[in-house]
Amino acid sequence: MANFTKPQRSKLPPPPALNEATDNLRAPEHAPLGVVDGRTLRATGRTQQLSTRVTEAFHRELKVYAVQHKLKLNELLEMSFEAFKRANR
Repeated sequence: MANFTKPQRSKLPPPPALNEATDNLRAPEHAPLGVVDGRTLRATGRTQQLSTRVTEAFHRELKVYAVQHKLKLNELLEMSFEAFKRANR
């Protein structure tokens, strides 16, 4: 039979003397700063998803126009709808 011996454990050095240890355990604990992530900074209040089917050519044209004018697709859709409402009063 094979001889399976227990693996050697790495031995840790002895703990530092009490006078050499830091006082961080006696220091007051500070609450962590509120981290603002990118999602919070980008929050726009848009919570409803809108999905529709369009032709590939229309989708490509819409995306190209949005990129050229530095708009997001939802911003372009909102602007288009506002223009449509103004034109059809």
